Amino acid sequence: MRRIEDLLDKYFEGETSAAEEQELRQFFASDAVPEHLRIHQPLFAYFAEEIRKEEATTVRRQMPQRRRVLLWVSGVAAAVLLLLGIGQVYVFPGRTFCSDNYVVINGRCYTDPHTIREHALNALQEISTSERDLFPVISDDDDRQVIEEQFRALGSFFSDDDE
Repeated sequence: MRRIEDLLDKYFEGETSAAEEQELRQFFASDAVPEHLRIHQPLFAYFAEEIRKEEATTVRRQMPQRRRVLLWVSGVAAAVLLLLGIGQVYVFPGRTFCSDNYVVINGRCYTDPHTIREHALNALQEISTSERDLFPVISDDDDRQVIEEQFRALGSFFSDDDE
């Protein structure tokens, strides 16, 4: 009994070890507590209950190994993507989809003038109609001659002869 009283004195002084506190909790959890020490019994019962609750939540809080690995790998992947994004902005500033002068035809970027002319002429041929369909009311030869000159000028603009 003297040992328990000495341990209580050390406990209230804050000088007990974890093993000594465990001994006190076990003693106060038993039925052999003397009358003069029963006033301390609820205190140690409370601490014993709190320790049991903490151990139960600690066991529940531990993630499975697979989930921890998945979280770690996803964190690494996010960091790599972030670094790639920052590198794209700072290492290649001003880099665009195409060069400075380009044309987008059917979702592709073209910079070659010959290819662009070819696509433009093909598009014009697809939508072209006869002169009679476009200008059915024109009967003067002067007006017709002006229109033909404009068509020739437009055709020479897209031809490869000027190079």
